[in-house]
Order: sequence, then structure tokens, then C-alpha cells
Amino acid sequence: MSEPGSWTEQESRASFALLGDRVVKATRRWSRSSRRQRLQHELYTVSGVELSLSQIDALESVAAGDIRMHELAARLLIDPSTATRTVAPLVDLGLLERLPDPDNRRYVILRCTAAGRRTARRIGKERMQLMERVLEPMAPDRRLMLADLLEEYLELIESYRAPESR
Repeated sequence: MSEPGSWTEQESRASFALLGDRVVKATRRWSRSSRRQRLQHELYTVSGVELSLSQIDALESVAAGDIRMHELAARLLIDPSTATRTVAPLVDLGLLERLPDPDNRRYVILRCTAAGRRTARRIGKERMQLMERVLEPMAPDRRLMLADLLEEYLELIESYRAPESR
């Protein structure tokens, strides 16, 4: 990766001219891909209910160990009330359980049930197998480059600050 500022303004403008809307079109295509949506549905459906990506994140976080509801909210970067709504279906499906915190009864502890741990392991395993099958035709160094570039792109989006409007 080139270091910021190691290119000229002219090189930067030329690269944007070549880039055009390719990144926008690629992310739209990924978002709208019926094949991706179908694979996601197959992977994340539990007892006939398709779990949201937030619910998957919550399940995997709790599967790693008991956690207080407000700590899960902070980990997922969501409001505590949103965390409560996110985990409710997981509790209803018997994947998580809510327990009073013995140290402070104002808090709720989330714990994975045996079914929840099995589900989290299955999803993780099947997701890895799917990724391996999808990316197998790509050269190993390009797979790593793809991951690096996606991570960098997401970091840039997260750190972007729009110019103040006048």
C-alpha cells in the first residue's frame, strides 16, 4: 500500500478518473445480490427464523462468554435498548438466556445455551467453509489483498468526516 502523500495530485486525479463509480457499483451489486442474500438466508436461518447480522454478532459475542447487556451494546456499537430488542428473538429461540447479575440486580447477564453454542459454532464453521469455496479460485495473495483492502476501505469510511456545510 502506498503511504498517504506518496503520490502526486495528478496521479490521484488520474486514478479517480479510472476508478469512476466502480466501487459504488460493486458495493451496490454486493448488497443487492440475490445469490448472496440466498446464501446468507441459508446460513443464518435457525428454526425457520432468519437471524439478522446484528443478531448473529450478538450470538457470537455471547457464545464467547457471559456478558452484561450494556457491555454487549457497547461491543456491538448500538444503543442498549436496541441490544435488548436484538437479543429478544435469540432468547425466544432458546439460543440465549437472560439472568439477573448477582453482583448488581439492575443489570442483566446474557448467557449462551447449549443450543446457542452449537448454533454459533455451526454458523462460524459453515461461514468459513462458504468463504473458502467462494474464494478458492482466487490466488492466495489476492485473497489476502482483498481482506486488507476491504478492512482499509471500512476504516476510511468509519474515520471519514464530511466537510462542514456552509
